[in-house]
Amino acid sequence: MTTKARLIDDQQIKDYGQLVETQRRLHRVFDRSLRAKVGISIVWYEALLRLAHSPDRQMPITDLGEALVLTSSGATRLVDRLEESSYIARVPCPTDRRVLWARLTAQGRKVLATATKVHLDDLDRHFSAHLSGPELKKLRELLSRLDGR
Repeated sequence: MTTKARLIDDQQIKDYGQLVETQRRLHRVFDRSLRAKVGISIVWYEALLRLAHSPDRQMPITDLGEALVLTSSGATRLVDRLEESSYIARVPCPTDRRVLWARLTAQGRKVLATATKVHLDDLDRHFSAHLSGPELKKLRELLSRLDGR
């Protein structure tokens, strides 16, 4: 096999491509469902969930953007929209006046609770239902290894 052919047909490329495509497909399915049933996107849901799991339900906006793999301007736009919807509030950092934090509001917690019920149903239907308990455990182990944890 020539080097050029190997580059195109390499199993590693195919395996990685399948992983990425599966993630994208599931992301689209979950996004459509949340938009239709709750009125928020999967990215909004992930942002609210990150804040809910943070100490005092808040974190620096830059950290939130990094956790969601957003650019600085993308994080700012996301926070703008979440704030306009009253799901988060911008608050000053207690130790550095130059830094703003995003804090989950009561309205944000309410929509997150509703969205989580929808998302769990979707996960059951489109993800967990296709894998056995041992397969899910193995998948967690493999993804953790790939993620360096």
